[in-house]
Amino acid sequence: MTTEENDDHLPPPVPAGKPPREKKGRAAEEPEPRTSPSPWADRGLFLVLGLLAGFTAAYLYLDKNPSAVAQAGPADPHAGLTGVGPGATRDLPGSGGGQPSLATDPVARQKLLDLEAAVAKEPKNAELLVQLGNTAYDVEDWKKAVDAYERSLKLRAGDANVLTDLGVAYRNLGNTDKALAMFLQASARDPNHWPARFNQAVIFGIDKGDTKKALEILTKLKKEHPEVPGLDSLTGDIEKRAQARGGA
Repeated sequence: MTTEENDDHLPPPVPAGKPPREKKGRAAEEPEPRTSPSPWADRGLFLVLGLLAGFTAAYLYLDKNPSAVAQAGPADPHAGLTGVGPGATRDLPGSGGGQPSLATDPVARQKLLDLEAAVAKEPKNAELLVQLGNTAYDVEDWKKAVDAYERSLKLRAGDANVLTDLGVAYRNLGNTDKALAMFLQASARDPNHWPARFNQAVIFGIDKGDTKKALEILTKLKKEHPEVPGLDSLTGDIEKRAQARGGA
């Protein structure tokens, strides 16, 4: 008997065609646990995708609905004042010059173009027409302002603000009778709308020389709306003009 036959420590013979099986440690036998991404990472990805989808939808909506941009903000009361000095348009009473002119402002001019394009697509949109009138008013394009306001009034009964702005636009075109008619209509719609009454005093006291009527309006305004700035200034200006003409 050979040494190999007597050696109990030799491994058993391997059957033909089968390679010897290697022993593996426990760490090698068990698969590595899968590491899942942080839940915050998943939420961040979801948020980014959601924002992109929202921006895309908003862009497509605004592209098909140009008036949505112009109507996004709150309603603009506007309601300008005629002013009492040369070239005054939307001055606060007694401001001594009022707001700076936007006649050559490129942003305001571009807004006017954008609104004209929007109105061309929606000519029966009364709100767009009012906004077009307000913007034309701000850049002192009085003919466009009158046209837009008049068109809006044909579609929807005008409120005191639109009528007052229309009156100011007419006055700046030199049509004081039409301006006064608009101011009176505004007061009829809203008796508490002080800008319309203030503008009536300007027309009567400065444009028409009717000092008595102008002072009656201003006296009543002072009692009902003492908070309105410039009432004393306008009163003094009208009285000086009356004195220069030789009496009331």
